[in-house]
Amino acid sequence: MSVSLAVKYRPTDFKSVCSQEAIIKILERQLETGQFVNCYLFSGPSGTGKTTIARILADKINCGHGSPIEIDAASNNGVDNVRLLIEQAGQRSIDSEYKIYIIDECHMLTNQSWNALLKLIEEPPKYTIFMFCTTELQKVPETIQNRCQQYRLSRVDNKLIESRLKEIADTEKYTYTVEGLRQISKMALGSMRQAISYLDKCKDYGDVTPENICTVLGNFSYDVFFDLTNAIIDKNGEKVIEIIEDLYSKGDDLKLFTEMFFDFLLDLTKYIIFKSFEIIKIPESYLEKIVYTINVENPEKYYNHLIDKVLELKQLIKGDSMIKNTIEVFLLSKI
Repeated sequence: MSVSLAVKYRPTDFKSVCSQEAIIKILERQLETGQFVNCYLFSGPSGTGKTTIARILADKINCGHGSPIEIDAASNNGVDNVRLLIEQAGQRSIDSEYKIYIIDECHMLTNQSWNALLKLIEEPPKYTIFMFCTTELQKVPETIQNRCQQYRLSRVDNKLIESRLKEIADTEKYTYTVEGLRQISKMALGSMRQAISYLDKCKDYGDVTPENICTVLGNFSYDVFFDLTNAIIDKNGEKVIEIIEDLYSKGDDLKLFTEMFFDFLLDLTKYIIFKSFEIIKIPESYLEKIVYTINVENPEKYYNHLIDKVLELKQLIKGDSMIKNTIEVFLLSKI
């Protein structure tokens, strides 16, 4: 069984971690001085390096000896699990200087579990270190947050993601276009792990190009979005119905289509204002179509109007059992 790219290219040292420079600098300084703490709390969006940094820090603290004890709080969140952890936490490690626990998705712990942990975190055993990781910091009790050294990770910049994808694609000898890698980096929304997973999925389909990426990842073709937008601008009701009917007959998720059409219109509006591809997901290869589609009187005002209407449509189809009909009627009557 082959190893996934996300696992194969997961950083094993701080130098390989993309972004989070300030956090890494602080942690490296702690390692140099030996002044690390007993409780860490890493928070931030998924795929930004929380667990990876915790693993590297644990390995550095123990100078490569032993392995941290990793606990998935999503499936081990009961008070009985925590009581067992508390019992074992007081026992010295036999293969490393420190016994280190990495508790992933810690926001999934129950209130009872947190209450049971509180005393241990207040007065942890001398040679025991806890590293909590979470995507939802607001769900971690303040009493816990206040007793941990906190680090908030940020989303990874698109350019850093694109650069990392290029390194991997070159190493693996994939055939790709720069636009393809750029498209993945934008779709990953700041998650390095998600971007690498997307690349892993796309490379088995063929060349890593924007068109193939849309097909493999289940996204709708930009051509469809452009066609629908222009049909709306031209008040071509027949074309609007044809597009929606075609999507429906293919079994496409019309609710998802509406979500992505909203994002598409938002991207066009951003381009109208900033004239930059850096902040939108639409590939540069669609420049000619973009120029044609936004060539309307007072484009910023017009596209703000479209966005408002599609936002209204998104709310309208929530829980709707006849989404296709609702979308068709709405597009024909409101826009």
